[in-house]
Amino acid sequence: MVKIILVTHGNLAQEMLNTAAQIIGKPADEGFAVFSVTAAASVEKEAEKLKKTLITCADGAVILTDIFGGSATNISLTACKEVPNCHVITGLNLSMLLTAINSRKKLSAKELAEKIEPDGKRAVINATELLIKGF
Repeated sequence: MVKIILVTHGNLAQEMLNTAAQIIGKPADEGFAVFSVTAAASVEKEAEKLKKTLITCADGAVILTDIFGGSATNISLTACKEVPNCHVITGLNLSMLLTAINSRKKLSAKELAEKIEPDGKRAVINATELLIKGF
């Protein structure tokens, strides 16, 4: 089964996982990991820690990070460089996390990454404009 790893600034990763568990009605199982990045984090040191987790993922891994170009994404990309079947998707939102949770048992890591990205984008909606236009 594909491992889902959340890598974010501060406590966002753990809180996103907690919130997703509330929505689906059960806690996350062993197929998830969270990494919190602090302002003092060294990209190289944190990437090495993350890489140790990645090399144990027999079925591959999808890493969800909070923002492109941020430390969390840089750490994730550095960790994935030499790890096959590892995919990094940025712009973490609850919709993409729920997609990952609900689809990871039936898709490969590559297929899951390809599904998560558009689902996350589709969840970004200007609700005011939608209501003004009359839905």
